[in-house]
Amino acid sequence: MAERILIADDDAVQRRLVENMVQRCRYEAIVVESGDAAMARLINPDAPVIDAMLLDLAMPGLDGMGVLERIRDAGLNIPVIVQTAHGGIDNVVSAMRAGAHDFVVKPVSAERLQVSLRNALNTSALKGEL
Repeated sequence: MAERILIADDDAVQRRLVENMVQRCRYEAIVVESGDAAMARLINPDAPVIDAMLLDLAMPGLDGMGVLERIRDAGLNIPVIVQTAHGGIDNVVSAMRAGAHDFVVKPVSAERLQVSLRNALNTSALKGEL
């Protein structure tokens, strides 16, 4: 069974590009267009488990930093790869402190995304074995 990757991005074009890359990496892509929709999907007890998440930092409403905070507050153990078009060091530091596993700058290459997802999923699997 393929790992499920939740993609949260308010930009429809970017969502589709990342969805296609995730599928080419042989993962199941689940897409949402907001931070609120991402949280609703993550905490839905009837939905299949999400193995990792690609999260846009800049979204209207609940932004990426807010999602990271809610994930932490909910006690969810999911590796999150943050993506943004604004790759300043302050954003990187803030996202990593808030619990992000990795950080990629848009537009991310398929190779970079694949490595980041593989690392996130491997780290998550190792934590599960402890």
